[in-house]
Amino acid sequence: MLAAALNLAEHDELVAFVGGGGKTSLMFALASALGPGVVVTTTTRIFAVQMKLATAVCFAHAKDATAARQQPHLVELPNVGDLSRLDEFLARFGSCLVVGQVEGEKAFGVPPELPQQLLAHPGVRHVLVEADGSRMRPIKAPAAHEPVIPSATTLVVPVVGMDALAAPLAEVAHRPERIQAIIKQQSSVTLTPPMVATLLTHPQGGMKDVPPGARVIPVINKVETAVQLAAARQIATAVLRHPQTTAQIPQVVLTAVKSEQPVREIHRRVAAVVLAAGESRRMGAANKLLLPWGKTTVLGQVLAEVGETAVYDTLIITGHEADTVAQIAAAHGMAAVHNPQYAAGEMLSSLQTAVRQLPPHVDAVLVILADQPLVTAAMMELLLAAYWQGTHDLIAPVYQGQRGNPVLIGRRFFSELLALPPGAAPRHLLRRHAAELHLVPMPDDAILLDMDDREAYERIRP
Repeated sequence: MLAAALNLAEHDELVAFVGGGGKTSLMFALASALGPGVVVTTTTRIFAVQMKLATAVCFAHAKDATAARQQPHLVELPNVGDLSRLDEFLARFGSCLVVGQVEGEKAFGVPPELPQQLLAHPGVRHVLVEADGSRMRPIKAPAAHEPVIPSATTLVVPVVGMDALAAPLAEVAHRPERIQAIIKQQSSVTLTPPMVATLLTHPQGGMKDVPPGARVIPVINKVETAVQLAAARQIATAVLRHPQTTAQIPQVVLTAVKSEQPVREIHRRVAAVVLAAGESRRMGAANKLLLPWGKTTVLGQVLAEVGETAVYDTLIITGHEADTVAQIAAAHGMAAVHNPQYAAGEMLSSLQTAVRQLPPHVDAVLVILADQPLVTAAMMELLLAAYWQGTHDLIAPVYQGQRGNPVLIGRRFFSELLALPPGAAPRHLLRRHAAELHLVPMPDDAILLDMDDREAYERIRP
C-alpha cells in the first residue's frame, strides 16, 4: 500500500526523504513493503537506534569491519567503489542499509553520488535515501547545507508529523528559527494546518533543492486520531491548492506508519463541476436556479456548500441565462464555463464541456446538480473521503437503497465519458460500470431531491 500511495514504479526509483515526523520509520516501512532488491542509505547521518530498523547494515568504509564482526546482522561493504558483494547481501537479507563511517552512536552518510551507483547495480530495484536529519523532531526547515538530495532522485518525500501541532513551534521543531522565517510567525506560536502547508510547499522548506524533473509527494505522518485526521486533511487541501505545486506534487499521503493501517488517505486533486445550464422548462417562466433560497438563491446555496469542501477547483457550467449564472459564480470566486450546446442534452454536454476544460493534474470530478440545494458540504466530503481512502474512482451516494447525486468520476473514465453520444446521460456510464461503482451511504434523502417543478421547490424550500 505504501508503494502504491507513492506511485512507485516497479524499479529504478531513487527516493529521497526529507523533513521530520518519522521519516526514518517511513523509509524502512517502505523498504519492507517493496520486497527484495531495495537499498536504504543516507547522505546525512543516522543514529544507532534507527539503524536497528534495518534487516542488515553494510558499511561503506573498511575501518568499520570490527563493528560488522561483532554483530552477525551487520555486513561490511569493502569501500564506496566496490559493490561486488552487494548481490550477496541482498540475496541474504532482501534489503540492506548502506552507511558511512560509524562513530559512537551514529553513522555518517555516504557521498551523494553513491545512491545513483547503487541504483545502477544489477539486482537493485530501488534506492531509498534519508537526505537530512531532524533530531527526531516532528517538523523542520533545512539549513543552508541541507538537504543533500542526489541529483538522480526521481521522487522527493517531505515528511511532517501531526504532533508538530501539539505544542509551540520552539518545542516541536528542529531549526525553529528557519520555520519562523518561512511562515512569518513567532517561535511561541502553535502551528496551524495552513502554516504547515506553507512550509511543505516553500522553496526553502519541503521543496528545497528538489532536482529538476523529480516529482514530490508530501507525507503527513502520525495521523492517528479523528482530530489529527481533520487537521491533516486541511494541510493536504492547502498543499494541493498551492499554485506553485501543480507541476511537481501529484498527491499528498496521510499515514500512521507504525499502525496496522499505515496509509490513511491519498489526497489527489478533485474538481467540482456544477451543472447549471438548464432551461427549467417545467418550472414555467422562472429559472429555478435563480429562485430565492433563504438569504441567497438556489444556485447560491449550492455554491456555498461546494465552497466549504476540499475540492481543488470549481467549474460552473452555464447555458440558459448564462450571464446571470456567471455573476453568481463570480460572487463565490468560482469560474464559469459556457456550454453552447446546453439546449441539446444539457447534462451530458455540460459535463463533457467541463472535462475538456480540465488541466491534466486534476484526477477526478465531483459532478453536482445545481438544483439540489439540500446537499450539504458534509455529504460531498463523504464522497471525497471514499475517494481518498480507497481505490474507488467511480463513487455515488445512496440512501435506503436509492442512488442519488452528486457522483465522483475518476480520470480513467474521462475518455469514455467524452465518447458518449448525444442523447446519452452520465448515468449510462455508471450503469455500464455498475460492478466498479462504489456506493456511499448518506444520512438523509437530500441526494434524491431536486426541483423539477414549482411544487417540488415549494415543498423543499426553507
